[in-house]
Formats: sequence, C-alpha cells, structure tokens
Amino acid sequence: MSIASTKRYKRYRAPAENGQILCVPPSHALRDLLIANRAVHSNTSPKIFGRSLIDLAEEARESVLQAALAYTRSYTDVESPPTTTGPIVLTGHQPELIHAGVWLKNFAASHLASHAGGTAINLIINNDLCRSPSIRVPTGTIEQPRIESVAYDQTIDELPYEERLIEDPSTWKSFGKRASNTIRPLLNNPWIEEWWQKTVLAHQSSHLGVALAQARHRTELDWGNQSLELPQSRVCQTTPFRWFAVCLLAHAAKVRNAYNDALAEYRQVHRLRNHAQPLPDLLEIEGWIETPFWLWTANDPRRRALFTQLRKKELLLSDRSGFEAILPVHSDSDSMLAIEQLATWEKQGTKIRTRALITTMFARLLLADLFIHGIGGAKYDQVTNAICERLFGFAPPPYVTLSGTLRLPIDHQPFSIQSQLEIRNELREITYHPEVEIAKLSLDSGNQSKVDALKKKKFEGVHTTQTPENASERHQSILAANLALQHWLSPRLAKLESELAKSENRIRANQLLESREYPFCLFPPEALRNFLLDFSTKMP
Repeated sequence: MSIASTKRYKRYRAPAENGQILCVPPSHALRDLLIANRAVHSNTSPKIFGRSLIDLAEEARESVLQAALAYTRSYTDVESPPTTTGPIVLTGHQPELIHAGVWLKNFAASHLASHAGGTAINLIINNDLCRSPSIRVPTGTIEQPRIESVAYDQTIDELPYEERLIEDPSTWKSFGKRASNTIRPLLNNPWIEEWWQKTVLAHQSSHLGVALAQARHRTELDWGNQSLELPQSRVCQTTPFRWFAVCLLAHAAKVRNAYNDALAEYRQVHRLRNHAQPLPDLLEIEGWIETPFWLWTANDPRRRALFTQLRKKELLLSDRSGFEAILPVHSDSDSMLAIEQLATWEKQGTKIRTRALITTMFARLLLADLFIHGIGGAKYDQVTNAICERLFGFAPPPYVTLSGTLRLPIDHQPFSIQSQLEIRNELREITYHPEVEIAKLSLDSGNQSKVDALKKKKFEGVHTTQTPENASERHQSILAANLALQHWLSPRLAKLESELAKSENRIRANQLLESREYPFCLFPPEALRNFLLDFSTKMP
C-alpha cells in the first residue's frame, strides 16, 4: 500500500466541547478553496467517458439550477440565482430531523455562495430509506435521565423517502406536543411544539420527507439564508445525469472493479475486517454485475439492487427478482435512445436512483464548485475520490468537512472523568498495595502486630525469585496477604466502591444529557439560531 493511499484517508472527530466547530480546511481558507476548485479542471480539460468535463458540467449545472429553482418556488418565494455561471456550493442530507451540527452545513453553504455571487443548493437525499419515523428525546430527572422514542408517524416497512407517505395523521399532528411534554421535565423552553405547529403543520404535505425538508428550509429562509433545495430524485431525472448513469451502466464491470478496489484500500488502511464496512462490495452473480444504483417500481416501491448483463449488443437490466428490461447502449449513437428509455421508464413508474457514493460523485464532478460534507459523508467520500481516480484518472475537487457540537441547555452539574480516575487509582492501590494505605492509619499495638506479620509474609513472597515451579504458589501467597490486609481498609474500600458506582451513574447520565445528536427542534430557538449564524457570519 502506497504512502499516498494512506494519506488519502483522514480521520475526523466530532468536536468535544459545547459550541465547538470542526471545519477542515479552516473557515478562513474556504473562500480560497472555492476559487481554486473553480479553476482546478479548466487547464487540463479532462474527459468523462469521452466527453469534455467542462462541457458536461456546464450542461449539468444549468439543468440542476433550473430544477432547483422550480422545485423551491413550488413551496416558497425565492429570487433567481445571480447567474448560471456563478459558483455553486452544494451540500445534502436525508430529509430527517437533523442535529444542529449537521444543519450548520446549510448556513455555511449559503454564506459562502452569497459572498461569491453564486448559489447554495441543498440536495434532499430522498433515495435513502426512511427507517424509523421517530426521534430520541431525553426525559426523566437530572439524576436519572432516560431516553424515550417519540414517533411522528406510524412505523411501516422501510421505503425510500421519495415514496414514503404520512401514514398516521393523528400521530403526525400530535408529535410536537408529545415531544415537548417528554423533554419538558429537563428543559422548560423547547422549540418543538411551536415549530411543529407553525412550520410543519401549517404547510402540509402528504409526503413525510417533503414536509420535514420544506419546514426546515422555510426556517433557514426566515433566518436569512439564501439557498435552493432539490431532491436527489429530481437530479436523477435530468438529461445530463441520465447520460452519466447510462455510461456507468454500460461500463458496469469497470465501475465494479474500481468501486471494490477503492473499498478494499479503505478497509486495509483502517484495518477493517468486516467487508460490509464502510459499504458492501458490488457483486457478480451468474454473469450479472451489480451496479451502484437502486431500482424500484410503482408496484413494488421497495429498494433493490440493480444488476446488468451484456448480451450480444444489448444491455439487460434486472433486480434479479422479476424485473428485466433492455437498454440500448452498444454504440455511442444509442446514448440518446438509452436516455429516452430511462425517461420512459420513469413515467411508467420504474425508478433508477443513485447509491451514496454515486450521488456525491456526480455532484462533486459536475455540479459543485464546493461540496460541504459532515463527518460521515467526508469519511465515505474519501472512497469516492479513489473510485474516480481509478475510473477517470483524476479525483473530484476537494470538499469541506464541517460539523459542530451544540448541547441542550439542560441545567446540570458536570462530572469530571478525572474524578473517576482518581477513585479507580485509589481502589487499585488498596487492592495491590494495601500496606501503603494502612500506614496512614493509627492502629493499636495488637492490630499493628497483625499487620506487620502480614506485611512480612507478603514481602517474603515478593522477594522470592519466581520460577516456573513456584509461580502459582508465590502468586497465591501475595494475593492472600493483600486480601487479609484489606480488612483494615474495609470502611474506606466500601466508601470508594460506593463513590465509583455513583460516578459511573453520573457519567452515564451526563453522557445522555450532553449528547450532540438531539434534533435541532428540541432546542430553544435563540440558542440554536445563535450557534448556526455565529459561525457563518464570522467566516471571512
């Protein structure tokens, strides 16, 4: 493994302190990075599947800008982007109730784009599965907090967000109040009930993900952000994307090799034995090659892997569960026919959508001048870089890794891990060196004589040279002396063990109270807004 491959994979840690921000590169360098990224390919003019990257990017950017403007205008008033030639700052996430550190990306993207005369776009990753329509909410007492799961909809079979409707309107409507009541024993001014009523329910949508994403975006606009939104499903319906998808499908074997080799390199660098991490390999089964796409149909909206097989001059597509179709890709002249075929399938309810790495591959190669990732996305997209290098001979422009830590303002006493370490160290001393602690006590002559006898017996064992023959007997002699000496320290030992149990409970409680993962809508709005806007306004 080369030094270059090990340097490729950076390790990111979530900020430890409340209000702390992780930004790589640092915030003062982001504007220069945006400028550099715009020029990174202008001199070399690389090609993707035989087409100029510059020409393809120009077409893709115009299509996505128009789609994002149309989509955003469907639910709110927004101005047109400054220019289609201005920089695009992109970020994205699933349409969930995210934590504040994730939401920070949207505000940074808006600030960077507006100061550069460009456009910020947030991709709604609605091809991911809606796994659990609920959030984790802390409740209980400061001394004994606990987590409750509060549902905002009924749990059903996992479907892509694009297909997930609101199943239980009563659960949906009552969510804000129930979540507020749950957290109120710990926090008397959560935002969730007001935000849910005024922002989510006031602009109802039958699609769960749409309702959540649009409510979040309206809040961003109210707080001064200037940005557009676009579901990833709409990106997959643009002509430039379909051309890109057709090329990946037509070169499925090459794509699979690059994909799996990049994952193998990642696992080797990180010493991962689990081949499902960070993502599973693409398979080859009985001549069928798995592609980095999902497929589902209107009749069966469950997400399935998409496989291809080249037979004579036809490319067969299949989910290996009943769906099969032919895509004409045996010559360059067929590319438009294949693109039209994908559009026809879409109208008929057959949907082909990107997996995670291809989502950001297309976005970073052809759409974004700067892509802002969170910690998880940044980790995975190091693999995307390696795939692109193997497929095209170059990586996409560098991205930003941004996240932050904001803790709920729950009034509680912090507990230092150092305090617990001190307790553990003293317990260790009592266990292995009780004679040292006993020396600090005032004993009568009778007890002192007993202690001295036990110390003598212990030190005889300690100073006896250990051999294979006497090792067990020597160890047992020392252990017995230590246990006997601990008799005089039993009150102190009991107190320390009690303190240790209390400290472990306190640490567990504080970890729960201080988690950075709670959804933004549980916070008081003032604290949340200050955290989000302070960082972006302080950026150069």
